[in-house]
Amino acid sequence: YSYNEDLINVFMGLFSPGECAQFLESNEKPKPSTIRTNTLKTNRRHLAQILIQRGVTLEPLAEWSKVGIKIFESRVPIGATPEYLAGHYMLQSASSFLPVIALAPQPGERVLDMAAAPGGKTSYICQLMKNTGVVVANDAKAERLKSLKFNVQRLGITNCIVCNYDGRKFTKVMKGFDRVLLDAPCTGLGIIAKDPSVKTSRQYIDIKKMSHLQKELILSAIDCCKPGGYVVYSTCSITVEENEWVLDYALRNRNVKVVDSEIEVGEEGMTKYLDKRFDPNVRKARRIYPHVHNMDGFFVAKLKKIDNGTPQQAQEQGK
Repeated sequence: YSYNEDLINVFMGLFSPGECAQFLESNEKPKPSTIRTNTLKTNRRHLAQILIQRGVTLEPLAEWSKVGIKIFESRVPIGATPEYLAGHYMLQSASSFLPVIALAPQPGERVLDMAAAPGGKTSYICQLMKNTGVVVANDAKAERLKSLKFNVQRLGITNCIVCNYDGRKFTKVMKGFDRVLLDAPCTGLGIIAKDPSVKTSRQYIDIKKMSHLQKELILSAIDCCKPGGYVVYSTCSITVEENEWVLDYALRNRNVKVVDSEIEVGEEGMTKYLDKRFDPNVRKARRIYPHVHNMDGFFVAKLKKIDNGTPQQAQEQGK
């Protein structure tokens, strides 16, 4: 399948040889296109009727989504219909609905999306909040904010502030959020079907570098959240180094607990990997695999912040 040796070793560590072959095979096939209805402007039934008239073959995404539509074929480019331009839907992969469903933002809250571009998840958060409260959409890369701003305007969102800071230092800008979404930058090893260049370009060193950045970001995300609030951590990678390992690090360095994400799809987080053993609650996280769920590979975990302290402080007070 033309992968480099590093990646094959990583995948062989995650899967049995038989399952590894299924995984590699599934990365050769594109996943079905999906769109998310923008309920600020329309509803799914109405949107589906119009798209069918335009020659689109579609069906509802899945049991777990009220707004997703799966597109099989289309006579018109799906990113250029009048409905798309009028902001009636967003092109968004099925997996990336899940972090927002787990976050479960409520109207009137203050929510931070720490790595927000191009805005699929941000706009979903805003629509679930029915354009109330405030959503701060941040991205460290200024050039990626163009697409984010364009999407926010096109979708008719009015409760969103877009900003450009290093997420690792965001506590200096603003904190005390009710909920924080960290859809972390990652190696993209769950979405190889979308970007096959990863097969040769990514090496084990990249996984370790990403893991280090993700650990810094997850602590920052927790510090931006108020006590009693929630942080959702997600990536589009399937490696343990970028997922359970990062989660375990957060549990050891901040007073947070993993809570049930209430996602009805996916497999449990891994509590052991090679010679590593993680906090048993890590199993409450959810792993999505391309060969099992026919969606992009993904990882989602939901944390509840207990207080502003750290486990180390709690131990010393206990002494």
